[in-house]
Amino acid sequence: MKRTELLRILAISSMVLALAFFLVLGGCGGGDSGDADQIEEDASLPDDSGDKTLLDTTTTMAEQGQPKVEQPREEAQPKPKPKEQPKPKQPEIVRETVVPANSILKVEMLTRISTGENQVGDKFRATFLESGEEGVTFDIPSGTILEGVVADINDGKAEGEKAFIKLEFTSLMIPGEKPLSMAGYILNKEGDGYLRPGGQGTTIAKDAGVGAVAGAVLGGILGKKGDKTETAAKGAAAGAVIGGIAGAVLHQDQVTLKEGAKFNIGVPDAVIKETVKN
Repeated sequence: MKRTELLRILAISSMVLALAFFLVLGGCGGGDSGDADQIEEDASLPDDSGDKTLLDTTTTMAEQGQPKVEQPREEAQPKPKPKEQPKPKQPEIVRETVVPANSILKVEMLTRISTGENQVGDKFRATFLESGEEGVTFDIPSGTILEGVVADINDGKAEGEKAFIKLEFTSLMIPGEKPLSMAGYILNKEGDGYLRPGGQGTTIAKDAGVGAVAGAVLGGILGKKGDKTETAAKGAAAGAVIGGIAGAVLHQDQVTLKEGAKFNIGVPDAVIKETVKN
Protein backbone atom coordinates (compact mmCIF):
# COMPACT_ATOMS: atom_id res chain seq x y z
CA MET A 1 0.00 0.00 0.00
CA LYS A 2 2.71 2.37 0.78
CA ARG A 3 4.23 1.87 -2.58
CA THR A 4 0.98 2.65 -4.29
CA GLU A 5 0.41 5.82 -2.31
CA LEU A 6 3.89 6.94 -3.05
CA LEU A 7 3.30 6.58 -6.78
CA ARG A 8 -0.01 8.40 -6.47
CA ILE A 9 1.69 11.28 -4.65
CA LEU A 10 4.37 11.44 -7.33
CA ALA A 11 1.74 11.45 -10.06
CA ILE A 12 -0.18 14.23 -8.35
CA SER A 13 3.02 16.19 -7.83
CA SER A 14 3.87 15.79 -11.49
CA MET A 15 0.49 17.04 -12.52
CA VAL A 16 0.77 20.07 -10.20
CA LEU A 17 4.20 20.88 -11.53
CA ALA A 18 2.98 20.57 -15.10
CA LEU A 19 0.01 22.81 -14.34
CA ALA A 20 2.24 25.35 -12.67
CA PHE A 21 4.55 25.25 -15.65
CA PHE A 22 1.73 25.95 -18.04
CA LEU A 23 0.44 28.76 -15.85
CA VAL A 24 3.85 30.35 -15.83
CA LEU A 25 4.11 30.09 -19.59
CA GLY A 26 0.63 31.60 -20.02
CA GLY A 27 1.44 34.53 -17.71
CA CYS A 28 4.60 35.39 -19.57
CA GLY A 29 2.81 35.39 -22.92
CA GLY A 30 0.03 37.73 -21.70
CA GLY A 31 2.52 40.17 -20.25
CA ASP A 32 4.42 40.54 -23.53
CA SER A 33 1.21 41.30 -25.40
CA GLY A 34 0.26 43.99 -22.94
CA ASP A 35 3.71 45.52 -23.16
CA ALA A 36 3.51 45.54 -26.93
CA ASP A 37 0.15 47.27 -26.83
CA GLN A 38 1.49 49.81 -24.38
CA ILE A 39 4.47 50.42 -26.60
CA GLU A 40 2.20 50.94 -29.57
CA GLU A 41 0.08 53.44 -27.60
CA ASP A 42 3.19 55.25 -26.44
CA ALA A 43 4.50 55.47 -29.99
CA SER A 44 1.23 57.10 -31.14
CA LEU A 45 1.70 59.93 -28.66
CA PRO A 46 4.14 62.88 -29.21
CA ASP A 47 7.43 62.45 -27.46
CA ASP A 48 7.17 65.66 -25.46
CA SER A 49 3.43 65.55 -24.77
CA GLY A 50 3.94 64.97 -21.12
CA ASP A 51 6.60 67.64 -20.80
CA LYS A 52 4.60 70.14 -22.84
CA THR A 53 1.55 69.64 -20.72
CA LEU A 54 3.61 70.22 -17.64
CA LEU A 55 5.27 73.29 -19.13
CA ASP A 56 1.99 74.74 -20.29
CA THR A 57 0.44 74.14 -16.90
CA THR A 58 3.36 75.70 -15.12
CA THR A 59 3.29 78.74 -17.39
CA THR A 60 -0.44 79.17 -16.96
CA MET A 61 -0.13 78.97 -13.21
CA ALA A 62 2.68 81.52 -13.24
CA GLU A 63 0.64 83.86 -15.38
CA GLN A 64 -2.39 83.50 -13.17
CA GLY A 65 -0.47 83.89 -9.96
CA GLN A 66 1.69 86.92 -10.86
CA PRO A 67 0.66 90.28 -12.41
CA LYS A 68 2.16 91.20 -15.75
CA VAL A 69 5.05 93.62 -15.56
CA GLU A 70 5.29 95.97 -18.55
CA GLN A 71 8.75 96.65 -19.76
CA PRO A 72 9.59 100.38 -19.81
CA ARG A 73 9.50 101.82 -23.31
CA GLU A 74 12.44 103.77 -24.55
CA GLU A 75 11.34 107.20 -25.67
CA ALA A 76 12.56 108.16 -29.12
CA GLN A 77 15.25 110.76 -28.80
CA PRO A 78 14.94 113.71 -31.22
CA LYS A 79 17.63 113.75 -33.85
CA PRO A 80 20.15 116.50 -33.26
CA LYS A 81 19.86 119.35 -35.73
CA PRO A 82 22.86 119.73 -38.00
CA LYS A 83 25.02 122.61 -37.03
CA GLU A 84 24.69 125.55 -39.35
CA GLN A 85 27.95 126.41 -40.95
CA PRO A 86 28.77 130.08 -40.59
CA LYS A 87 28.35 131.89 -43.88
CA PRO A 88 31.54 133.35 -45.24
CA LYS A 89 31.74 137.05 -44.72
CA GLN A 90 30.85 138.90 -47.86
CA PRO A 91 33.40 141.51 -48.86
CA GLU A 92 32.22 145.07 -48.69
CA ILE A 93 32.34 147.01 -51.92
CA VAL A 94 33.03 150.71 -51.54
CA ARG A 95 31.92 152.87 -54.49
CA GLU A 96 33.64 156.18 -55.06
CA THR A 97 32.75 158.74 -57.69
CA VAL A 98 35.90 159.85 -59.48
CA VAL A 99 34.22 161.99 -62.14
CA PRO A 100 30.62 163.12 -61.61
CA ALA A 101 28.09 162.88 -64.43
CA ASN A 102 27.99 165.74 -66.96
CA SER A 103 31.56 166.82 -66.21
CA ILE A 104 34.00 168.47 -68.60
CA LEU A 105 37.65 167.39 -68.73
CA LYS A 106 40.48 169.08 -70.54
CA VAL A 107 42.86 166.57 -72.13
CA GLU A 108 45.95 166.49 -74.31
CA MET A 109 46.34 163.99 -77.14
CA LEU A 110 49.20 161.50 -76.98
CA THR A 111 48.33 159.84 -80.29
CA ARG A 112 48.07 161.36 -83.75
CA ILE A 113 44.67 160.80 -85.37
CA SER A 114 43.81 161.86 -88.93
CA THR A 115 40.87 161.31 -91.25
CA GLY A 116 43.36 160.47 -93.99
CA GLU A 117 45.23 157.81 -92.00
CA ASN A 118 42.99 156.13 -89.45
CA GLN A 119 39.89 153.98 -89.45
CA VAL A 120 37.08 153.02 -87.11
CA GLY A 121 38.30 151.01 -84.12
CA ASP A 122 41.81 152.49 -83.98
CA LYS A 123 42.89 153.16 -80.39
CA PHE A 124 44.33 156.39 -79.09
CA ARG A 125 45.44 157.89 -75.79
CA ALA A 126 45.29 161.27 -74.13
CA THR A 127 46.37 162.59 -70.73
CA PHE A 128 44.20 164.45 -68.23
CA LEU A 129 45.15 168.09 -67.69
CA GLU A 130 42.47 169.73 -65.56
CA SER A 131 38.80 170.47 -65.32
CA GLY A 132 37.27 172.19 -68.34
CA GLU A 133 35.12 174.36 -66.05
CA GLU A 134 36.27 177.17 -63.81
CA GLY A 135 35.98 176.50 -60.08
CA VAL A 136 35.64 172.72 -60.55
CA THR A 137 38.34 170.26 -59.52
CA PHE A 138 38.69 166.50 -59.64
CA ASP A 139 40.61 164.15 -57.41
CA ILE A 140 42.56 162.78 -60.36
CA PRO A 141 46.36 162.61 -60.09
CA SER A 142 48.66 163.90 -62.79
CA GLY A 143 49.69 161.23 -65.24
CA THR A 144 46.17 159.82 -65.47
CA ILE A 145 45.61 158.43 -68.97
CA LEU A 146 42.39 158.37 -70.96
CA GLU A 147 42.08 155.73 -73.64
CA GLY A 148 39.58 155.56 -76.46
CA VAL A 149 38.78 154.47 -80.00
CA VAL A 150 37.87 156.11 -83.27
CA ALA A 151 34.08 155.79 -83.23
CA ASP A 152 33.39 157.22 -86.69
CA ILE A 153 35.56 158.58 -89.49
CA ASN A 154 35.35 159.59 -93.13
CA ASP A 155 38.29 160.63 -95.29
CA GLY A 156 36.03 162.79 -97.51
CA LYS A 157 37.43 161.34 -100.74
CA ALA A 158 34.14 160.12 -102.10
CA GLU A 159 32.29 162.56 -104.34
CA GLY A 160 29.87 164.73 -102.44
CA GLU A 161 31.23 163.71 -99.03
CA LYS A 162 33.23 165.71 -96.54
CA ALA A 163 35.74 164.39 -94.05
CA PHE A 164 34.85 164.10 -90.37
CA ILE A 165 36.08 162.32 -87.27
CA LYS A 166 34.51 161.31 -83.98
CA LEU A 167 36.45 160.02 -80.99
CA GLU A 168 35.05 158.05 -78.07
CA PHE A 169 36.90 157.90 -74.75
CA THR A 170 36.29 154.52 -73.09
CA SER A 171 38.53 154.22 -70.01
CA LEU A 172 40.24 156.28 -67.35
CA MET A 173 43.52 154.81 -66.12
CA ILE A 174 44.76 156.20 -62.80
CA PRO A 175 48.40 155.20 -62.17
CA GLY A 176 48.69 151.99 -60.15
CA GLU A 177 44.98 151.16 -60.40
CA LYS A 178 42.70 149.17 -62.65
CA PRO A 179 41.19 151.01 -65.64
CA LEU A 180 37.80 152.59 -64.94
CA SER A 181 35.06 152.38 -67.53
CA MET A 182 33.86 155.70 -68.90
CA ALA A 183 32.26 157.37 -71.90
CA GLY A 184 33.53 160.71 -73.17
CA TYR A 185 33.23 162.71 -76.39
CA ILE A 186 34.80 165.85 -77.82
CA LEU A 187 32.47 168.73 -77.08
CA ASN A 188 31.07 170.83 -79.89
CA LYS A 189 28.23 173.27 -80.19
CA GLU A 190 26.12 170.84 -82.19
CA GLY A 191 26.54 168.29 -79.40
CA ASP A 192 27.37 165.39 -81.73
CA GLY A 193 31.11 165.11 -80.97
CA TYR A 194 32.20 165.42 -84.64
CA LEU A 195 35.12 167.47 -85.94
CA ARG A 196 34.83 168.68 -89.54
CA PRO A 197 37.46 170.35 -91.74
CA GLY A 198 38.31 173.67 -93.47
CA GLY A 199 35.33 174.39 -95.72
CA GLN A 200 33.34 174.66 -92.48
CA GLY A 201 35.77 177.08 -90.89
CA THR A 202 33.07 178.77 -88.89
CA THR A 203 31.77 175.45 -87.57
CA ILE A 204 35.24 174.32 -86.61
CA ALA A 205 35.80 177.52 -84.72
CA LYS A 206 32.57 176.99 -82.83
CA ASP A 207 33.41 173.35 -82.18
CA ALA A 208 36.77 174.35 -80.80
CA GLY A 209 35.26 176.98 -78.53
CA VAL A 210 33.47 174.75 -75.99
CA GLY A 211 33.62 176.78 -72.81
CA ALA A 212 35.32 179.63 -74.69
CA VAL A 213 32.80 181.49 -76.84
CA ALA A 214 35.25 184.28 -77.54
CA GLY A 215 37.60 181.88 -79.34
CA ALA A 216 34.76 180.52 -81.42
CA VAL A 217 33.57 183.93 -82.40
CA LEU A 218 37.10 185.01 -83.25
CA GLY A 219 37.60 181.93 -85.37
CA GLY A 220 34.36 182.61 -87.21
CA ILE A 221 35.21 186.24 -87.84
CA LEU A 222 38.69 185.49 -89.07
CA GLY A 223 37.31 182.79 -91.29
CA LYS A 224 34.91 185.22 -92.97
CA LYS A 225 37.37 187.98 -93.76
CA GLY A 226 38.52 186.50 -97.05
CA ASP A 227 37.08 184.35 -99.73
CA LYS A 228 40.13 182.14 -100.01
CA THR A 229 40.09 178.73 -98.41
CA GLU A 230 43.52 179.34 -96.89
CA THR A 231 42.21 182.42 -95.09
CA ALA A 232 39.23 180.50 -93.76
CA ALA A 233 41.44 177.67 -92.55
CA LYS A 234 43.78 180.08 -90.79
CA GLY A 235 40.87 181.81 -89.14
CA ALA A 236 39.45 178.50 -87.94
CA ALA A 237 42.84 177.38 -86.64
CA ALA A 238 43.26 180.63 -84.74
CA GLY A 239 39.83 180.22 -83.23
CA ALA A 240 40.72 176.68 -82.31
CA VAL A 241 43.79 177.75 -80.39
CA ILE A 242 41.83 180.29 -78.36
CA GLY A 243 38.87 177.98 -77.96
CA GLY A 244 40.89 175.16 -76.45
CA ILE A 245 41.53 172.76 -79.35
CA ALA A 246 45.11 173.76 -80.12
CA GLY A 247 46.88 171.23 -82.31
CA ALA A 248 43.94 170.53 -84.62
CA VAL A 249 45.07 170.97 -88.20
CA LEU A 250 42.02 171.83 -90.28
CA HIS A 251 42.37 171.51 -94.04
CA GLN A 252 39.79 171.89 -96.76
CA ASP A 253 39.20 168.14 -96.87
CA GLN A 254 40.94 166.61 -93.82
CA VAL A 255 41.00 166.79 -89.99
CA THR A 256 44.12 165.88 -88.08
CA LEU A 257 44.59 165.77 -84.32
CA LYS A 258 48.31 165.84 -83.66
CA GLU A 259 50.13 164.75 -80.54
CA GLY A 260 49.77 167.60 -78.08
CA ALA A 261 46.34 168.69 -79.34
CA LYS A 262 44.33 170.01 -76.37
CA PHE A 263 40.56 170.06 -76.13
CA ASN A 264 37.62 169.51 -73.82
CA ILE A 265 35.58 166.33 -73.61
CA GLY A 266 32.18 165.83 -72.05
CA VAL A 267 31.52 162.92 -69.67
CA PRO A 268 27.74 162.27 -69.58
CA ASP A 269 27.84 159.43 -67.00
CA ALA A 270 29.70 159.31 -63.70
CA VAL A 271 33.00 157.43 -63.56
CA ILE A 272 32.86 155.11 -60.54
CA LYS A 273 35.72 153.35 -58.75
CA GLU A 274 34.86 150.22 -56.77
CA THR A 275 37.14 149.06 -53.97
CA VAL A 276 36.72 145.71 -52.22
CA LYS A 277 37.04 146.08 -48.46
CA ASN A 278 37.65 142.79 -46.58
